[in-house]
This record gives sequence, structure tokens and C-alpha cells, in this order.
Amino acid sequence: MRKLLLAFVVTMAFAAIARPLDASAHAALLRAEPGENSYVQRAPAEVTLVFSEPVSARQSSIQVLDANGNALVLPPAEVLGDRMTLRVALPVLQPGIYNVLWANVSTIDGHALRGAYPFTVLRPDGGLPDQVNSLGGLTTDTDPAPLADGIAVRALALFGLLLAAGGAIVLLLGFQGRGAASAAGLVILLGAGILEVATVLNIWTLRDVYSDLSLRDLLIDTRAGNYLIARFGATVLIGVMVTFATDNRRLAALGTFAGMAVFLWSFTATSHAAAGAGANWAQAIDMAHGVTAVLWIGAVIGLALAARVSLRDGHYAAFMPRFSLLASVLVFVLVATGFLSALVQVDAPSRLWETRYGVTLAVKLGLMVALLTVGFYNARRGRQALVALAPGEPRRFIAWATAEVLLGLAVFVAAAMLTQTTVAKSVPESRSAATFDRTVQSGALNVRLEIDPNRTGLNTFRATITEPSGAPVAADRVRLTFRYQDDQTVGPSNLILAAQPKAGTYSGAGPYLPLEGNWRIETEIRRPNSDDTIAYFDVRPAGTPVVTVTRGGAWANPAAGLTTNEFAGFAALLLGLGVALFRKEFARMGKNTGRGSTALTALAFGFGTLLLFGVHRDAPLSTNLPTNPIYPDQNSIAIGRSLYTQNCASCHGIDGHPPAGLDLNPYPLDLTVHAPQHPDGQIYLFIHDGLPETAMRAWGTGEGKLSQDQIWHLVNFIRTTFRSADR
Repeated sequence: MRKLLLAFVVTMAFAAIARPLDASAHAALLRAEPGENSYVQRAPAEVTLVFSEPVSARQSSIQVLDANGNALVLPPAEVLGDRMTLRVALPVLQPGIYNVLWANVSTIDGHALRGAYPFTVLRPDGGLPDQVNSLGGLTTDTDPAPLADGIAVRALALFGLLLAAGGAIVLLLGFQGRGAASAAGLVILLGAGILEVATVLNIWTLRDVYSDLSLRDLLIDTRAGNYLIARFGATVLIGVMVTFATDNRRLAALGTFAGMAVFLWSFTATSHAAAGAGANWAQAIDMAHGVTAVLWIGAVIGLALAARVSLRDGHYAAFMPRFSLLASVLVFVLVATGFLSALVQVDAPSRLWETRYGVTLAVKLGLMVALLTVGFYNARRGRQALVALAPGEPRRFIAWATAEVLLGLAVFVAAAMLTQTTVAKSVPESRSAATFDRTVQSGALNVRLEIDPNRTGLNTFRATITEPSGAPVAADRVRLTFRYQDDQTVGPSNLILAAQPKAGTYSGAGPYLPLEGNWRIETEIRRPNSDDTIAYFDVRPAGTPVVTVTRGGAWANPAAGLTTNEFAGFAALLLGLGVALFRKEFARMGKNTGRGSTALTALAFGFGTLLLFGVHRDAPLSTNLPTNPIYPDQNSIAIGRSLYTQNCASCHGIDGHPPAGLDLNPYPLDLTVHAPQHPDGQIYLFIHDGLPETAMRAWGTGEGKLSQDQIWHLVNFIRTTFRSADR
């Protein structure tokens, strides 16, 4: 009968997990068109939202309200083929303020997120509509607090897994002691019961999200329900295998581990690791991390339980060497996979204190340090005292093991919080608005630029021009040119400032900083009987950043902040370190195994070092032009002028106009016409790579080549010097 029930459970679990399932966790908003607080000249035909992970078409929606809070009549929002983009068509919008309200549900785990933001359609003349937004203060929380019920359910499930693992390890390692096997079976059964309760509670948390579905439809027709069925099957499998505890300890232990593996796999498949590029690598790391954590703390629970039941009648001398080796391997794999997992989910060190995920991870790391300290003591001093059955043992060991378990439980609570928190790499960097106020010297003038409030959207720009003595300077024209440095395919825009009553002061307003990121503002000052003066300002307005979703297959690089070479290099070094730490254990397996481990250690360290330091970085995935890294100050322009005179003036002319009579076909370009039409990055590529089928050589290679810095100095000189007459 037990075999028939076992076969049924295995079949049910396999049927649940074998379906093609896509995974996700928190689908955070990465990019929106039109953007948050944006001002658009043309009325958009649609609202497009790009999320960090796939979303459910059935439970995700977009609403658009006007400034008075009236909802526009819209068709249902549709999810595009990448399953990460939600789009809805708009009617013809008149100039005014509009509010986007969105809601999504991530596939698989059913986490729901909501957000809202305004945008403005300008009048045909570029002016602001005469409206006041009745829904003021709308914001999108890009890093929401995790839900307490989700944390509690995940932590409860992890506790059940720990109990099941503790009992199974006692059975598998063959602990000999009075009543140990029976106690281990009861602990496994208790763990399975807790897992069942956690699964039922998980259904309850999902019913709020899938309120329009019956329980049957939730379980059968949704991916989240499919995983719940798999978890039910896994817990029943564990319960069935417990019945073998007295007859066949090994079978009972292995069956319990199989059920736990299915349960943990369902966690991994619905975690942050399962979404984005390199999901297979990330899930493998996450699965290994979860398995080793559960087995380690579970093993301590099992040992403490066995010692409590058997007391001084336990055969510790035979059991502890096997236990210690297992624990050592588990701890190393746990630390290594935790490090790799952090590289996958945290794309910059600053995210450790700027995001909820990073702060929680830092807390978890602090708890891990304390846990490893207690574990190290138990592995050395505590183990020796227990094996020798020193006075006070095993009660003293049980007390220290209990402390280790309690710290482990705290780590698991932190891990449960991480699973319910938006992953760090999906949280846009937040910047607070602060008025920009800076003065630079350009030629014989001091130019002061003020930007208020210095955030994406509408700003007021004021330029004050004075002589070094402080005397105001009058200008015929003051024009600002805005260039987006983070993506030079975004074209420049211009604003002519109006003279103000205060001498030497010019101002204007408008949405000329529409994107968060790095901007370079050229302040061009035209005066009678004087050459134009240009002052440069680097500005970064506050606002929601433009975040690019990293695309890639399931076997692509999973680490957003590292190249493939760097991530693989870290993995190889960790492999080499692990083999080196356990070289004695490999040597005991035989001479050939020992030699093989030594060779593998050398190979892993060598390969990892080569990938980290000896191989060039991967080419960037972005197709954007290179960004000018050198500020166009007077020193840079002077260097560029010298380089231009030596290498370029013979063809392009000292003033940017090609001299007549050159025997060249095609004729060199007039830089006063073409230079203003191209961004810095494009001019750099023209110089570095040359122009095929022309006399323009590639100055980045060959004899007499120019360095990258020299080419950028040339770019700065060309940009500031050669400007068409109508500019």
C-alpha cells in the first residue's frame, strides 16, 4: 500500500512541475513612455510600461485619468511578446495634465505592485496648459516594503524544511543512540506538517491577488497554482517516506531529501533568480544556496535532537567525523553561492545601503558572521568535548547547538524578507532635487548658471554674465544647448534665454531636461564685436532614471554589474578555493584523486585569474555612442587645437573650411557645417575609425596613431571652435 501511495505522489508531483513554467518575483517599473513628470510636445498615441520581470496579462492594467480625475475610455491593456511590456492605446489627447495608474501581477508567485505618475501634454506653442492636477502627489514606489504575510509564510515553510532536513540527516548518517531513529522520524513528520500548513497559507495570500478566480482555477489555470500543487505533492512524499524510517533509514532519508528538493525548487523557480538574463545560472546558484543552508542548519537541529534523546548513550565518536565533514562542505558551498548570488542581484556596492534589498542583505550577512563564529566553535571545541563525553556533555553541546540554530533561524527570516523584496538591481537610483548653481570662467567672462528645481521635467534656467571684476556684461544672445551624455542618440535641444531687467541676467523655462542622467549644457554667449564665448556645465537632474532591461537567454551572464569574464572568473576562483580547502579529503580517496584535485585547483585558479585580469572586458551590450570622458576646459581645448593644427588643418582648413585645390575625392567635409550636427561620440568614431573610401585615415590605429585622450581633446576643440554662422 505504501508503495502504491508513493508512486501516486511522485506522479502527481512530476505532473505539476513538468509543465513549462515561467518565473518571476517583483515586476518593478523600469521605464515608462511617456515618462514620469514628463512634458511632451506631441500627444502620445499610447502608454508603454516596461517592467523588470514578466507580468500577468489577466491581472495587469493601465488607467489614465485627466487633471480632474476623470477616467479616459481605453481598451484593455495588452502584454507584448517579451511579457515584460504592458501597453495601452490612447485616444487623441488635448493639451493638459494626465495621470497614469498601473497595476501588475508577476507571473508564478503572484506578487502584486501598483504605481501612478503624471505627465503633461504641452500646447502647440510649447506653453504649459492652464490646469491644476487634482491628483497631485502621485508617485510610484520603486522600492516598496515587503508584505508581512508573505514573509511569515515563506519563513514558516523554511522552518518546516529545516526540521525535515534535521531528521533525514540523522537517519542518513546512521546516528546510533537510544530512540534517535524514532525521534528523527517524528521530526520529519512535524516538518512535513508545517510545510502543508505553509502551502495552505500561501494559497490564502494568493486569493487576494486572484480574487476573480475560483480555487480550482487558481490551482489549475495559473502558474502559481501549479507550483502549489507541486509543493503539496512534495510534502505528501515526505510524509510517506517517513513510514520507512524504522525499516530502511537510508530510503526514508533519501525520499525526504527528494521531497525537500522539489519544494526548494519551487521556491527557486519563483524567486528573483528565475527572471532576467542568465536565469538558469542564477537558479542553479540559488538552488545550491538554499539546499546547503537548509542542510547545514537542519543537520545541527538533527544532531542536537539526537543528543537530547540519547544523552550520554549516543555513539558520537563514530558519528561526528561524518557530520563535521558534511557541515564543512555545506558551509563553504553556502558562502560561495551566497557571494555569487549577491553578484547576480546587486549591481553596485551602493545598493547595499540605498535599497531595502541591500539593507536586508547586509543584515543577513551580519547574522551570518555571528552564525559562522558559533558554528566554528562548535566544530572545533564543541565537537571534541562531545566525542570525549567531557563533564557536562552533551548538555553543553546542546546549548551551543541551540544558539547556532537560533542564529540560523534569524538568517532564514532575513532570507524570507529578501524573497519578498524588490531585487536591488531592479530599483532605480533615487536622487533628491537640489537647485543647480555653478559659476565657471570662460575666456574673459564669468558665467553663472542656475537651474531650479533641477529635476526632470519643467525647470527655470537663469544665466548671469559678469566680468572678473563683477561688472555685468550685456549680450546680444544667450543660448543653452542641452546634450544628453548617457545616450548620444538623443538629439540636442536649444533654449534662447530672454534678457531680464537686472543687467547681465538672462532666463528661460521649459522641459529641456526630460531624462534623468548626465547632461552637458553649452551656454553660448554672443556679443557685438567679440568672438562667441562658450561655457560648459555638467548637470544631473533628479528624477526617475531611465533603466535598461538586460536582455539575454537563460544561459547568458546573470550578473548585471559584471561582464561575463568577471563573473566566470569569480566562479572559477571559488571552485579552486573549495577544492584546495578539502584537498586532504580528496587525497584520502586515492592517489589519483588527490593528484586530480591538485591539478583542478591550479587550473581553476589560473583560469579565474586569466578571466579577471588577463582577458579584455566584454563589449558593452548598449549600442549607444561612446561618452566624452574629458571635460572641455581651456587645457583640453588647447591640446586639441595643437593636435588639429598638426594633423587635421591641411585637409579641413585652419578655420574648419577645407582649402581649395586639394586633389581629393570626395572632398574633405566642412567642419563648420558637419561638426554641429553630430554628437561627441560620433565625432570621436569618425576620427578613431576613419571614413572608408575617403582620405580620412583611422587615427586610432597605425603609425602616428592618437591615444583615446588625444582624440577626445580633438573632439572638444572641434566642438567648441567650428560652429556654423547661423548658430
